[in-house]
Amino acid sequence: MEFKSNETIASQIVTYMKKEIFGGRYQAGQKIPPIREFAAFCSVNPNTVAKVYAILETEGLIYTDSTLGKFVNPNKEFLKKKRREYLQSEMAAFKEELKKCGVDEEEFLCLTKQE
Repeated sequence: MEFKSNETIASQIVTYMKKEIFGGRYQAGQKIPPIREFAAFCSVNPNTVAKVYAILETEGLIYTDSTLGKFVNPNKEFLKKKRREYLQSEMAAFKEELKKCGVDEEEFLCLTKQE
C-alpha cells in the first residue's frame, strides 16, 4: 500500500478495509487476515493493524472469535446500512470539494450521470 502524508496510516487502512468490506472483497461472516499477515501486506507495524481492527470492531464491521480470529459482521443488513452511511459521507465530502471548484447542484448531478 502507498500512504498519503496528510492522513494517519491507521485511518487510511481503516478506509481501505471499509472499501474491501463494502465492495465485497470480504463477505459477511468471512474471516479477515490475521494482524501480523495484514501488517506485512501493508508494510506497517502490527500495532497499527491492531488499532485498525479495534476501530472496525468498535464500528461493528468486524468481530473477534477468541479461538478462530477476526471476521466480518455476518449481518448483511447491518453491513448494507453501514455501506450506505459510508457512501453518503464520502459523497457529501466530494460534493463539498466540488463546491469549492464552483460546481453547483445541477452540474454535480449531471457529472454523476456521465460515464
